[in-house]
Amino acid sequence: MIKLYLAMAVLLIIAVIIVLLAGLRQRRQSVDRESENRDWYEERLAELEHDKQQARISQEAYDEAKLELDKTFISDSRDIEGEVSWQRANPFIPIAIILAVAVGFYALFGSWSLQKQADDALTQLPELGQRLLQEQQQADVESMQTFALGMRQKLAAKPDDPMAWWLYAGIMSDLRQFDQAQQAFEKSLALAPNRLGTLISYARFLMSSPTEEHLRKAASLLAQVLQQQPTHTEALSLTGFVAYERGDWEQAIAAWQQLLPLLEEASPRSNAVQQAIADAEQKMQAADRSVTVSVGLDDDLRDQLPAQGTLFIYVTATQGPAMPAAVKRMPVSDWPVTVTLTDADSMLPDYRLSGLDQWQVKAMVSQDDKIDRQAGDLFAEPMTINAQRSAEVALTLNQTVTEVAND
Repeated sequence: MIKLYLAMAVLLIIAVIIVLLAGLRQRRQSVDRESENRDWYEERLAELEHDKQQARISQEAYDEAKLELDKTFISDSRDIEGEVSWQRANPFIPIAIILAVAVGFYALFGSWSLQKQADDALTQLPELGQRLLQEQQQADVESMQTFALGMRQKLAAKPDDPMAWWLYAGIMSDLRQFDQAQQAFEKSLALAPNRLGTLISYARFLMSSPTEEHLRKAASLLAQVLQQQPTHTEALSLTGFVAYERGDWEQAIAAWQQLLPLLEEASPRSNAVQQAIADAEQKMQAADRSVTVSVGLDDDLRDQLPAQGTLFIYVTATQGPAMPAAVKRMPVSDWPVTVTLTDADSMLPDYRLSGLDQWQVKAMVSQDDKIDRQAGDLFAEPMTINAQRSAEVALTLNQTVTEVAND
């Protein structure tokens, strides 16, 4: 690109020179015409002088002729000057031509340069592939980009090669070109739907950005692997991690328990799987935690109960964010109201009832459908208890919000 800018600058300088030369040529033409006019004038004047000396014309005739000659000379000189004054050289035409030529040259030779670079990358492909395989994590970005360029050339010539698409997906993932990597994985699978290496690599790729959609897709890919090879250790390991990320502790434990006998006893990997199983079991036990809340209404506040109010029963942490770890909402109904809160009532997948050591149980009736307190809302005195497998709490709505305050 820098070379293009330099070339454009040189061409613009040439254009300016052309415009200046055009102006000089125009000026030279005007000077030449003026010189011719003066020569003609002096020649006619000499003829009149000669005729007068030879007594061919009188002094009076000579004076009249000379006056007419002077008038003609002055008039012709003015005409020449007028012509020159409005005929200015137009700089845009040569500049436009030069720019068009520059763009044409760049399109021709720039495209040729890019094609040569792509051809060179294709030639280096086997050597680069071997080097990247050996270096792995130490591979430099430039080598990976050249390898990717070579792979694109190969795929353009042979787009039905599932292995090539798989390799291209891997290198684009390393280059953090995730959209292109996912498209390449999809093309590879379309050409070879049951290839285990592609299924495993694609699942691992999806787990690198563990959205619910990606985790669901990864689980489906790993299930295909296990249908072909039920004892595939990598597929069992990843299936456990996918289930763990989705909060399905039971499935995670089942996958890892299937994996454990396939590993060498007391190996680092076996120890890691046993620790993962213990952690999932602990979380599964915590996930079984629940709190049953019974909410009554003070008789003195029945007249203040909003007709279109919404009852919120929820649990927050005793310290930290006021966001509920579990919440239920419902229209105002008969009293008392009894509900049970579990992890299924969490608002966020990573902020649950089972993740808290203490629970602050609350209840309120909002005049609208918002949990934020406002004047006129009814609320109960919160109750704090230690987290446990199963708990029961009774609350009574006996206070009115008179001014907005932090809950």
